Amino acid sequence: MTDLGQHLKKQGLATSTRQKYTAIAAAAGESDPVAWLNRRLTSKTPIGTVLPLRAAVKHFLLSEGYSAEEIDALLPKAKGRPNGLRDALTPDQLAAYYLAVEEEVDEPCRTILLLLPRTGMRISEVCNLRIENLVSRGGVKGLLFRGKRDEERFVPLNTPALKAVMAYVEQYQPTGWLFEGNSAGPITPHAVRIYTRRLREKHPELGDLSPHVLRHTHATHLLRKGADLRAVQALLGHKSINTTARYLHPDAGMLQEAVERMG
Repeated sequence: MTDLGQHLKKQGLATSTRQKYTAIAAAAGESDPVAWLNRRLTSKTPIGTVLPLRAAVKHFLLSEGYSAEEIDALLPKAKGRPNGLRDALTPDQLAAYYLAVEEEVDEPCRTILLLLPRTGMRISEVCNLRIENLVSRGGVKGLLFRGKRDEERFVPLNTPALKAVMAYVEQYQPTGWLFEGNSAGPITPHAVRIYTRRLREKHPELGDLSPHVLRHTHATHLLRKGADLRAVQALLGHKSINTTARYLHPDAGMLQEAVERMG
């Protein structure tokens, strides 16, 4: 997989994406990854699963010298069942979530879980932050980092988010990774998801809680407060505004507010 690793790096993909594609390609094997992909995909496979599997096999074939035309002819089309929309946490649920995190989650996952709905960052982006990513830009304290597609992004920290981060930094004095794991590297998204699963099981009122639902919550609450769609796109790090729009479907509370305003 050395050639694949070099190929992915040349594409400028984020470290987390390169790791994901390498793992998928390893699972597919080098003998017949196309057959492996075809076995994995059905009309019921969520499109969110189809796309990374297909992309990983495509990049592997490119690294092996296949042309783009040959690959398009070999690979199945990127069809699948659309991802179901997952509701964002309501304001009441979010308040209950913050309370549960404060009381029941150990560091550094505690601070990470306090940040996710306040920044809208992907779980992999938060886990891979370094202390130097905490910066001031134009007098605004925030996080400057390279996210998906290795593109630079600045996410301002609101007062509660900044308070949580600075309290963590003051107590633990990180010098490399902002949130260090058990082996001197960054904490893994898996370690954080363990806590979201525990919270979901212990607090069923939080619904289908996950790091992605927390990202969705951030976007939905920005929309509720009147944020410009382009600003939300920049904060979430989406290449296309159509992707942002999918996050911002009105929830039941927003629909009720709209109806109430009609009188």
